[in-house]
Amino acid sequence: MLDRFLFVFGLVVFLICVIFFVMNVFTQYYGLSFILSVFGMLNASIAIGVSEILRALQLKNK
Repeated sequence: MLDRFLFVFGLVVFLICVIFFVMNVFTQYYGLSFILSVFGMLNASIAIGVSEILRALQLKNK
């Protein structure tokens, strides 16, 4: 259950951050929101990776 939540959370956050990243690149604004979108994508990628690890551990224990 937690692995699905982390995957969906990571996917949603990643998509939102990609939208903000693209908006910042096209407007050539490299301020705080640009940095936050990059760190948000990193955070979302970590959440998706952890969900994959949890899913693999659950399948291994069954």
